[in-house]
Amino acid sequence: MLRVMVYQNPVSRPPATRTVQVPGGHVLFVMADNTWINPYNLSLLECLSSQGTVYELDGNSVIKVPFQFPVGDGCTDDEKTGHLMLSLKAFNYFKQESRIYDLLTKHPHPNVVASFQCSKPDCLILERVRPLEDAWNDSTEHLRGIWILELLDVVSFLEDLDYLHGDITIFNMGIDHENRLKIFDFGSAVHVKDQDFGHQILEDQFDLATCIFFLASGIDPFAEAQSFADLNRTRQDLQQCRLPFPAAAKKYQAVIEACWSQKQPKSFKQLRQAVADISGVLVPSISGTGLSQVANPSLGSLLERLTREEGWMNEEEYRIAWSKAGFKVLPFV
Repeated sequence: MLRVMVYQNPVSRPPATRTVQVPGGHVLFVMADNTWINPYNLSLLECLSSQGTVYELDGNSVIKVPFQFPVGDGCTDDEKTGHLMLSLKAFNYFKQESRIYDLLTKHPHPNVVASFQCSKPDCLILERVRPLEDAWNDSTEHLRGIWILELLDVVSFLEDLDYLHGDITIFNMGIDHENRLKIFDFGSAVHVKDQDFGHQILEDQFDLATCIFFLASGIDPFAEAQSFADLNRTRQDLQQCRLPFPAAAKKYQAVIEACWSQKQPKSFKQLRQAVADISGVLVPSISGTGLSQVANPSLGSLLERLTREEGWMNEEEYRIAWSKAGFKVLPFV
């Protein structure tokens, strides 16, 4: 089932693009549109993501915000409804990610992008990491093996917290200044009590296998896809284990293909142990507690310069305004 989704991440994406995601976590960039607004005037900051949701504060941190289209924005009723739906999704993604980071302050993990303490509303201040695709080119086979185990470790950790990431892709992970792999973008996280949890396990494990394949080989199986038909064709090839394996990924082939075929799902802990037995790589111990929320004294002056966007509405105000404009508004999530 196709779903429209806003990609929000602290690495690089083309600005002013809407993304459409298909099962398997890959996206097409379509329908450039820059009429949305953020809670703050961020025009002087460098935008690092699609839909203008992540901006650089300094070399170590980014600010992540929700977005909304102005009430009634659009040339047709269909376009207006689409803008309303995207804006409500953005509110939901942001609320979910904020909830996850609240949880992570109590249960930190060193392979999660850290959040910085911030008193301002409607924003997250996050650690900036290097895009995985860039870092991969400078890495060694041994380091890539460590990254694979770090990825498996953090998704196993989320499993212990009764959550799935919900959007595991190479674009939602990066490498910090200590060459440690870290994941981010928790807006699509799924809880064990959510209705679609059982289905999402299979999707997350399929996407995890694609990430392991990339980490081992540097090859994204979906990189050449130019259409939904291409994406679906590639996905079918992976599910039916028709993709040739380069030498660098051969030792992970059994685990990867088991996840792609979705015939014998295992827990993430079982997958981690299977890969650890295969790889023979030891992940170095990490000093400290790996806090997912930390203090950054230098951020104070940067945040003081931020001014509220005059037209921004909180979610309740936004819903009421669209209802008064004659549009059906979905209930709170």
